[in-house]
Amino acid sequence: MARWGHSDNDYLFWKYDFHAVQESQRKRMQQAIAEASAGAIEDGAVDVVAERFAADFRLYVPELTEGAISATVDETRVDISKDRSLSFQYATFGPGPHYIPGITATYFVPFVGDKEMFRCKPSTFTTVIPAAEVTETELRFRFVRPGEDVAATKQDFDRELSLVKQYMGWLDQNARAFNESLLPLAHNLVAQRRSRLQSLEQGTSTLGIPIRRSAPADTHPPRNRPAAGPVATPQKGPAAGADTYHVALSFAGEDRAYVEEVATLLRQSGVRVFYDEFEKAILWGKNLVDHLADVYQRRSKYVVMFISEHYVAKAWPTHERQHAQARALVAKEEYILPARFDDTEVPGMTNTVSYVDLRDTTPSDLVAMIVAKIGPLTP
Repeated sequence: MARWGHSDNDYLFWKYDFHAVQESQRKRMQQAIAEASAGAIEDGAVDVVAERFAADFRLYVPELTEGAISATVDETRVDISKDRSLSFQYATFGPGPHYIPGITATYFVPFVGDKEMFRCKPSTFTTVIPAAEVTETELRFRFVRPGEDVAATKQDFDRELSLVKQYMGWLDQNARAFNESLLPLAHNLVAQRRSRLQSLEQGTSTLGIPIRRSAPADTHPPRNRPAAGPVATPQKGPAAGADTYHVALSFAGEDRAYVEEVATLLRQSGVRVFYDEFEKAILWGKNLVDHLADVYQRRSKYVVMFISEHYVAKAWPTHERQHAQARALVAKEEYILPARFDDTEVPGMTNTVSYVDLRDTTPSDLVAMIVAKIGPLTP
């Protein structure tokens, strides 16, 4: 029953053998070091240069953001002709198809990281393989059942998610061992390449004629993005420096007057700020559920949460808050910056989190604090 609603392409942790993946990554790193410019190889101590290359080719298992799991349940018609027990139960016989009323429940589990890692088979595995549709940002578990037993789909989902997490644990053990092996290998390869460059330099110095120098190249190794191979170079969590916004503002419409003044001052200060009124053209025609989830969970360096009784009671602020909290669960430093209009409790937020009291803070004062929190602005 749990497999209804999925195709063969949805089976996870099966397409690529991890041993083959790690060998491919090693070869790619070796090729990158061999083809890097002399400046990239000689830019710093051997340990420093080796770490740059090793960092580009490490593998990381994606991180699930379980705090932002959501679901949909829809009516459907289920063909039970291929299930003998159901055919007997519903007294439907013959070749079929035989359709009866049922439901399709889809559970959405956001993640951060490289989606292709869900296709890697760890060295430890079982004969039971989990299945889910993999998008760029989430796993989609789909369960089709006759009848209207929604609770049964939740049990199926819990079992499937538990199996996915078990596989991710095995894969993480493989990835950690591989990552530990990369730096010593990179160190040896960089040292060998540097030795060859030094020998070449000594040899050319004996020619007794002027030596033309090649145009200087980028002194740092480029990220390896090969055209072929099962796994592109993944990163752990959201890519550092890839934030679209310095800060996203999450608020209720009743508090717009204060927030709009903050947004305007932030923009005037050179801050890349997500504020809906500034984004009308971008938001036009988009699926706001997906787009706002992306903004508040992945595309902002910080989220300023303007807390009020209206904020916790309304649907869209709740959607933004849940995705911001999902990011905060895996963030290595503070991500949500609470600012309070009143003392309303926020689900999932403890009373020990430091906040700014807006009852005695002007918009310009708050902007100054946000700018200081962001630090040096990047273009």
